[in-house]
Amino acid sequence: MMTSIQYKDILSAKNVPYYEETQKRSFIQKVRKIRNTMYLLLAYACPNNKLRQWMHRRRGVHIGKNVYIGMFCFLDNLHPEYIYIEDNVSVNAGTMILTHFNPMKRYAPIFQAQMAPVLIKNGAIVAVRSTILPGVCIGTNAVVSAGSVVEKSIPDYTMVKGVPAKQVLEFQQLMN
Repeated sequence: MMTSIQYKDILSAKNVPYYEETQKRSFIQKVRKIRNTMYLLLAYACPNNKLRQWMHRRRGVHIGKNVYIGMFCFLDNLHPEYIYIEDNVSVNAGTMILTHFNPMKRYAPIFQAQMAPVLIKNGAIVAVRSTILPGVCIGTNAVVSAGSVVEKSIPDYTMVKGVPAKQVLEFQQLMN
């Protein structure tokens, strides 16, 4: 698993094609998307955590050791390789992690199509039905409360909640 220092180079947003342009795929890209979709659907309702992790890793998600990924989690289908989950993380049921935003080209004057990695650092907890948007870094031992929508990075040892997620608690480093 990569260290947090190595992530600095990865965590920058990249411009991507608008929706219409993404529909022109090569045969290999179509096969890869079908494979990713199949693994995502199988992992979505799989009752075994180890098997869910294996399927997400096959899709390209970077998952550390001692990680829990709950049932019914949606980890971005188009760019799963931009999701980085470090060790001892808990991503609970119904969570959605997105790494890209591809609006239709007619929205170009308003929205920029982009792709940005998501990093969930060591010991973080993402509670039930939370949504993590592209480009977010969830800090070490940070807690995202249930149903929150995280659109900005969260510092280490912080709890956030709400839509959009706002800091509600800052706590001391945890004892080992």
